[in-house]
Amino acid sequence: MYLQKTLTKSPRWEALMELVELGTALILVGFLQFHLLAVSSIIVGAEAFNQDSQFLDEYYISYIGIPIVILAILVHGVAAMRKAPWRFQEARIVYQHSKRLAHLDTWLWVVQILTGGAVLILAAIHIWSTLITWPIEAKTSALRVQGGYFTFYLALLAVAEVHAMAGLYRILVKWGWWHRSRFINYLLFITAFFIVLGIIALLSFYLLNLKGLS
Repeated sequence: MYLQKTLTKSPRWEALMELVELGTALILVGFLQFHLLAVSSIIVGAEAFNQDSQFLDEYYISYIGIPIVILAILVHGVAAMRKAPWRFQEARIVYQHSKRLAHLDTWLWVVQILTGGAVLILAAIHIWSTLITWPIEAKTSALRVQGGYFTFYLALLAVAEVHAMAGLYRILVKWGWWHRSRFINYLLFITAFFIVLGIIALLSFYLLNLKGLS
């Protein structure tokens, strides 16, 4: 909240920051689901996963996309965190108001703050661990999962999906693009679908036989 006062000293700047937050949020939600669908090709087999990875590298999609995603994460983080209660007194007031109001949208904002901070940390670790073992292949990915990253990726999957879907809900309701009572059921279904899909993909990596891979 203190950061919001610093970054948005005029209504025009506040409106601009809102649009920046909206644009980067939509980019990141789209990327997250595309990324999860692409990774889930491991369910079909290691060859399918490697073919997808080679396709993204061959047409420079990975080399262009990764810097854009990193930039979007940083910009979105600054734009979104300007509203966060950074001081203890502010955090206590937010908690008290959320508890008193007992309103879904208010609690979702609190959830977004908590999951957003977790996503920033976990995503940074994920990106770094991927870059140092480039190129992306089924074997290197499976080695990470089998080497102790299973719980890490499970946590990243959960907080990223919850953060993204809570944010998508708040965007659609806030900007009047969808009625909240109609969208909440779709939101729960989509979130559950992608989390289950991600868990199946993680289990596929964990159970992958590395001996037959080059």
